[in-house]
Amino acid sequence: MSSADPIVDHGTAAHPPSSRGTASSNGNAVGSHYDRLPAPSALDLGREALPAPPPAFVVKAVLGLRRAMQRLTDALCPADLAMFDTLTGVGKTALLGAVARYRIPDLLEAGPLSAEEIAERAKLDADAVHRALRALAPLGIFRLRSDGKFENTRLSKTLGGGRFARMREFAIHYASGSHMAAWGDFAKTLATGRAAFDRVHGMTVWDWFEKHPDEREMFAHVMMGLTLQDAPVIATVYPWREVKKVCDVGGGRGSLLSELLVRHRHLWGVLCDAKGVLSSAEPVLSARGVRDRVDLVPGNFFEEVPEGADAYVLKNILHDWDDASCRTILHAVRAACYEGARLVVSESIVERNSKHLMGTVADLHMMTICSNGRERGVAEIRSLMEETGFRMGRVFEYPTMSVLEGIAV
Repeated sequence: MSSADPIVDHGTAAHPPSSRGTASSNGNAVGSHYDRLPAPSALDLGREALPAPPPAFVVKAVLGLRRAMQRLTDALCPADLAMFDTLTGVGKTALLGAVARYRIPDLLEAGPLSAEEIAERAKLDADAVHRALRALAPLGIFRLRSDGKFENTRLSKTLGGGRFARMREFAIHYASGSHMAAWGDFAKTLATGRAAFDRVHGMTVWDWFEKHPDEREMFAHVMMGLTLQDAPVIATVYPWREVKKVCDVGGGRGSLLSELLVRHRHLWGVLCDAKGVLSSAEPVLSARGVRDRVDLVPGNFFEEVPEGADAYVLKNILHDWDDASCRTILHAVRAACYEGARLVVSESIVERNSKHLMGTVADLHMMTICSNGRERGVAEIRSLMEETGFRMGRVFEYPTMSVLEGIAV
């Protein structure tokens, strides 16, 4: 996917701060970026389901093996060298963001190029390009050939465009000056527990996006990519055959809802978000062939959501907010539920003593960037449910995220 072809949707999860819940009390600040983005019809995902996710045991085994091999290599080399490699991570982040921004992987799609050829086409400095890509080659990101030319690798291609590309926008977003400045002030967050982004920039990340439309649009692309990554998992692990009508609360342009309806033909959908967001959802739903099975209902998840659905989906919404705000959201959803209706919460589960690398790093990101945000454990989400009129039901775990069920009582 390139930034010229966005279907923007929120969701993630376990990763950068999500504004998926644009139907909120600060909906204008969080959701209005949708209205300024290019038309989503530029990227036609088609009417077929997205690629199915690998079995959970395979993902868990591969991630576990990768971490074990990293620990093994660190154990075999001098400790100072292993720590040095870790400490240079900020430089690698900045470098990958720049490579993605200038679309260098896309330039290499037609074949190997020298740094001079890349620099000429991208209007860059040839010496700087060679030194940058040379530094990435030992990491498996680009290959430096014996003739001095560079070519793509499996990893570098993730920073390019393409229908199912996910990392280009993420790299640019994560390496942005506003984010890097916040991380640079993390020591004060460790001392105070307060978000560095608010302190460094004098405003929340949502207000920052409102004042910086380029970053707002890039963030929207990131959320679309993460939603498309998670949607097949959510559509697969939960038994959707048990319900008929699904309401995606704060569901953006409908990337998740459309995937549910493509995979489960018996479902009827309700997409609830800010009015401006819903108008831009029409092309997405039509492109996926499900527009005739979706009701578009403007809403504010702090106040009121549509009644009558069998299941209400909250994907990567609760992790944006403190407990009091989460209770307000859940109370609004419960008011719309009939007794026995389902609440389907999709979040990255991080227990207090979790050793899950992606989840714990995502939680730090929420603490640093998103005011009052945090990833929670199962017991914490159960407590929020029980305090707002839900009984926790089944928990469906996947290595990258989980789906937690609540039953309205």
